[in-house]
Amino acid sequence: MQSNSLPDGLTLGLSFYPGERRKNPRFDMHFPVFLRKLGDPWTVSETSDVSAAGAFFVTNRPILLNAPIEYVLTFPPDLTKAPQPLRVRFFGMVLRCERVPDGNGVFGIAVRNTAHRYLTSDEAANFDSMEQQLSLSANSTVTSQPSKTGA
Repeated sequence: MQSNSLPDGLTLGLSFYPGERRKNPRFDMHFPVFLRKLGDPWTVSETSDVSAAGAFFVTNRPILLNAPIEYVLTFPPDLTKAPQPLRVRFFGMVLRCERVPDGNGVFGIAVRNTAHRYLTSDEAANFDSMEQQLSLSANSTVTSQPSKTGA
């Protein structure tokens, strides 16, 4: 019988919630994530915590309860021991959507996973391209702002 728990080596250095009564422990992991309701365009968000059964995201748009969503997480090589980052596409349902107190309109979205699959190198390359475009647009926003020195 195969275990669904993480190997001991993967939990080193990860915070989890002591006293947790859930079947799958949550780990305090902040990863960038591509997120969308089915049929919508991808948006970029960040995880707040992750477990084998689901995840909790922080995003600027609310999502209806029980809405089917998909998200793509990129696990770093130091966590997976893979030679390069590993992208995994998850499918899930929204369990909870709540406004984050003092979060300036930010919402927390709790998701239960229904399925997942590892992306092929071609599929991962599409997300690499989107990530590079986001990085370029963020850098151009920073460099296009006026200098405070007056030069």
